[in-house]
Amino acid sequence: MNFAERLQVSRAFRGRALALALMLVALSLPLLSACKDQASPEYVADQFVEAYFQRMDQQSARQFTAFGATEMLERELELTRGVRDQGYLPAEAAAQVNWRRTGRSARGERVRFDYDIDIRREGSEDHRKADVELAKVQAGWKVVRVAIAPKN
Repeated sequence: MNFAERLQVSRAFRGRALALALMLVALSLPLLSACKDQASPEYVADQFVEAYFQRMDQQSARQFTAFGATEMLERELELTRGVRDQGYLPAEAAAQVNWRRTGRSARGERVRFDYDIDIRREGSEDHRKADVELAKVQAGWKVVRVAIAPKN
């Protein structure tokens, strides 16, 4: 085999090796996301935001809360009980919601996360900022306070 043929084989091998490496990376991404630390305050805050804002499901969001945040959700559930008893489900209230965690700060034993929330529904748009505060409750992180304001 002459030099040109060896060079061509070498390039083909590198191309296949690169394709294999890219395929392995693509296949491992779902596994990496499954390995998120479910005990971290980031994970708990993100799960709460997804349930509460994106799916508009207070009942599901409640599992991530304690204290004032739980009371807030219980009030909302009570206010919507009549509608829900008639068969209206959170999925029917859902809009196209995109959220992004934009900041983190700590204050003593509490951790606070800022989120940008963009809501699109039937031709209208609403942009909000959410301040989600967590505290350690019985060895696990829980959302204890939620503040929502218009996004400037």
